[in-house]
Amino acid sequence: MSVMNVVATSLPDHEAARLESIYQAEIERLRALGTMLTGSRDAGEDLAQDAFIESMRRGVDEPGYLREPAWPWLRVTLVRLAMRRSRRLAIELRRAFLLPLARGEIDWTPATDELVRALRQLPPRMRTCVTLRYVDDLANKDIAQTIGCSVKTVENQLRIGRGRLRLLLASEGFEDKEVTRDHDRQ
Repeated sequence: MSVMNVVATSLPDHEAARLESIYQAEIERLRALGTMLTGSRDAGEDLAQDAFIESMRRGVDEPGYLREPAWPWLRVTLVRLAMRRSRRLAIELRRAFLLPLARGEIDWTPATDELVRALRQLPPRMRTCVTLRYVDDLANKDIAQTIGCSVKTVENQLRIGRGRLRLLLASEGFEDKEVTRDHDRQ
């Protein structure tokens, strides 16, 4: 059963037909935008479907909500859902990174403790990029997919993050520059 069939069962026939027409006309465009925003076809598909479902739900509560031209309404809904998704992923990554620290389960060397303190001073997106690159050893394109941004954004975040970490670690008296140097070449 398609998404349209599920939501359309609670609508009058003329409204269901109108929404089906809008769906057929705009779903590919929504998928493309979702893919561009997330960098992932699967995530783009999910966002497109979710945007349409959200718009149709609003249409049930507020008849005529999804009016012509439908594209601006659908685009705004999709972009807002993409932003929520991105924030949710960042929060999940932050929790995954900080959870073991909160429990005190990790016994690190003093040098690693200094690195973690320096990482905490980076902005969340930058910290996520640096952590995924140098701790999980993900490629830039995989990081971009994970956090929903472009590869160029990841490259910029890593470049700036490495510079900030060098300054933060140098101010702490930590001189081991080999921490990031091996990965700079990739």
